[in-house]
Amino acid sequence: MAGIREHWERWSLGWPGRLASWALIGIVAACLAEVVALIAMGGTWEIRSLHLHAANPLPRLLLAAGAGFAAYFIRRGGRNSGREWAQIAGRLVLCAFSTAVALLATEIGLRLILKHMQAEQSLDKLGAVSRRLTKEQIVSGHPLAAITQKSADPRLIYELKPNLNMEFGHRTLRTNRLGLREDRDFAVEKGTNVFRIVGLGDSGMFGWDVHQGEEYLAVLESNLNTRADGHLYEVINLGVPGYNTQLEVESLRMKGLQFKPDIVVVGWCDNDFSLPYFIPQDGQWNRRDVSYLYYLLFDRKRYAEVALSQVRDQRSYDMNRVPEYFRRGTDIDGVSQAFADLKALGKQFGFKVLVMGPMQKEAQQICDRLGILCYNTWDRIPENAYPAEYKVHFMHPRAGGHRVLAECIEKEFTALGWLPARP
Repeated sequence: MAGIREHWERWSLGWPGRLASWALIGIVAACLAEVVALIAMGGTWEIRSLHLHAANPLPRLLLAAGAGFAAYFIRRGGRNSGREWAQIAGRLVLCAFSTAVALLATEIGLRLILKHMQAEQSLDKLGAVSRRLTKEQIVSGHPLAAITQKSADPRLIYELKPNLNMEFGHRTLRTNRLGLREDRDFAVEKGTNVFRIVGLGDSGMFGWDVHQGEEYLAVLESNLNTRADGHLYEVINLGVPGYNTQLEVESLRMKGLQFKPDIVVVGWCDNDFSLPYFIPQDGQWNRRDVSYLYYLLFDRKRYAEVALSQVRDQRSYDMNRVPEYFRRGTDIDGVSQAFADLKALGKQFGFKVLVMGPMQKEAQQICDRLGILCYNTWDRIPENAYPAEYKVHFMHPRAGGHRVLAECIEKEFTALGWLPARP
């Protein structure tokens, strides 16, 4: 045994050993350089002219560790006693344990930071998309991001931008300082002769594909003010494209109640059982099958997909990452709860509620069960009563359809005795 050790020491201390150890140290340096390059690039890197390619850091880290140990063994290993090897092993175990604890703590800390920041990060992307849109894109199509912004209320998600004066899909569009599709601002204080109607809805009530002033709430206000009954009628349109009933009731809480409405009209649409158009997606912070730290260091494209919470539109959201609160707003129980909340607000603040639109059976049943009055256009407006191009029963009526709906609402209010009597 002594002879073998002597022979090893002569070889390791001579030029063959030194050459081998330096070659191994070179391998260590090359592997670590590739790992640093992977971190710098945030993913796969390659130099095609040199046929260099790197995608996975783990084999390189293992090779670096093995080559480093081999270089140490060549230089020192043959002269270490058993006790010295035991001390080295203990230090390696302690180092591995400390590294594992540090990585775990960093992983947990990263998840906590991302969870805290997710809403701000995701909804701010809405503004970034809007800023990139050109005037030509906005006029030729309907990119909703062009006219919306992040809402201060996280349960509202997004809202119309204030003070717009633009073309949107070749139609005029203006909003007031509250981000409502209105040509003027409304005083919060309500005059003694003022009668107010607040509309809650989505793109149909907003007036998709019609000019400013052609949406049925604007027509209704104009018609009511010709009654000459001594009252000033103000009809306030809170409709925002892509809202569902859950967000509509939230918008009433946030914006509509301050105007002390006498009547609230809900513009029902089939997609009110759907998620809102924009939705913030939760990061999956409890997942054990991924490491966000690993993705952050070595695969930042994947990190952006699974770690950063992004606002998605209806074409691209992952239902598994939609927050539970918003998922609840899409089923029968969730819509029922939204309508129950609306009814409770009506009792508390003294306004009447009418739900109007082409209502499917489930929506009609919810309102009937809660005792909320409905005007189902399928039942109340014969399909052949008006020209087909009016699209009265479509979620986006044309201008003629909006005029019909305004007339129908006024007649219904009159029949219910909800309007002040004519002199």
